[in-house]
Amino acid sequence: MKTQYLMTAVLGVLWAVFGQVNAGEDDLSKDQVPKAIIAAFEKAYPNAKGAKFEEETFEGKAAYEVEYKENDKEYDLLYSADGTLLQKEEEIDLKSLPEAVAQAIKKDYPQAEIKEVEKMMKPDSTVTGYEVEIETDDKKTELELDVSGKILKTEKD
Repeated sequence: MKTQYLMTAVLGVLWAVFGQVNAGEDDLSKDQVPKAIIAAFEKAYPNAKGAKFEEETFEGKAAYEVEYKENDKEYDLLYSADGTLLQKEEEIDLKSLPEAVAQAIKKDYPQAEIKEVEKMMKPDSTVTGYEVEIETDDKKTELELDVSGKILKTEKD
């Protein structure tokens, strides 16, 4: 009886710990994504392979992210439930990061190493800002900056 109680307690603790770690992830299978999004994505990107889907919030509303790779670049597309494209993100080379954005990061995070850079765009491909993943003392932080280098959002892992 004590063994059964102990096992139940251990499993409960493990579930509580690991359940919280994954609580922020809303990965979805293709079947869980609204058909309008799948249709819009497949029409616009017929050669995309290995798409992954997540549910997110964009400007206070439910949205769906489609992540895929093409030509060794990563792309994230954000759609509303009706299949309307809301935002695009494209992985870019560090050298393509505007100087004002790079300087803003260096000023606020002088010891940071930039790990990944994405440019954020409107559906018409107008650049609206940058999402930059940095690492300082083995801690990752994601920064969202506007085109002038102003830090709009900071998210620590």
